[in-house]
Amino acid sequence: MTLLLSFSRYSLRSQLWRLLLLALITCSSVTYALAANTSTPTISKPATLTSTDTQPFAINVTTSIQFERQLQLSYSTPVRMKQVLSDSLTHLPAFLANDVKTDSRIYWTGAALFLAFPHPQQHAIVTQLNQLATHWQGKQQQAALNLSQQIAELTTGERIFTSLDYDNVRLNKQANTLITQDLTLILPPRPERILVLGALDKPVWAKWQTRLDAEAYLKKSKPLSNANNSDAWVIQPDGTVEQHPIAYWNRDHHDIAPGAIVYLGFSSLPDGFETLNEDIINLLRNRAL
Repeated sequence: MTLLLSFSRYSLRSQLWRLLLLALITCSSVTYALAANTSTPTISKPATLTSTDTQPFAINVTTSIQFERQLQLSYSTPVRMKQVLSDSLTHLPAFLANDVKTDSRIYWTGAALFLAFPHPQQHAIVTQLNQLATHWQGKQQQAALNLSQQIAELTTGERIFTSLDYDNVRLNKQANTLITQDLTLILPPRPERILVLGALDKPVWAKWQTRLDAEAYLKKSKPLSNANNSDAWVIQPDGTVEQHPIAYWNRDHHDIAPGAIVYLGFSSLPDGFETLNEDIINLLRNRAL
């Protein structure tokens, strides 16, 4: 009887521990669901990945924001970036198995995390370029309108500039950010084009080629008379902005990654448009591949 009683107490204690462990596992579990391409709710603090809100949240994962179907990872508790990337790599291939056009290899340089779409400054910059066109005539006026149209067609969002390279996130604790809110994760295949735009007669999508620099890509379009003839700005796929010399007296070769943007700035602008070059460059950093 004593032995049976001891066994019963032991069994009860074991059951309580099992229930406790089960509750902890359930609390931090990850669920997966198919989601349509819905817009991400506006976040009040776009500069941070974390918040005090501990409500369940979802990460929409896709290879392109243009896809109507997205993989949705649902979490009930805060989760590290390493776990999000691991879950994405595990489930995204099967989710996209029927999409024969999708390249399963991820272009980590172009991987990006977004809070919402579109970027809040996109419409304002398009409006500003249309207004700029009214100050000019002829080729300059048409160039401003062409640039406005191209920027309006870009997919931009409130991008979070953090490392998404899987190896770096796994090995670097600082890169393994804690996430607590709804986000969109884009894991694209490697693009084959470069976008060239700015103070040119028209924007150009150029085929990416090994060892071509900014000056070579700019030759695929015609610069305006008021274009900057010394330097061009290169926005790499990870959002890094670089100034590349393009004149014969200062030209220095710099590599450009697939999916980058080459922007040729305006050397002179009317009053009220002084920050236009800077505003456009900042917007282009937030483009989604």
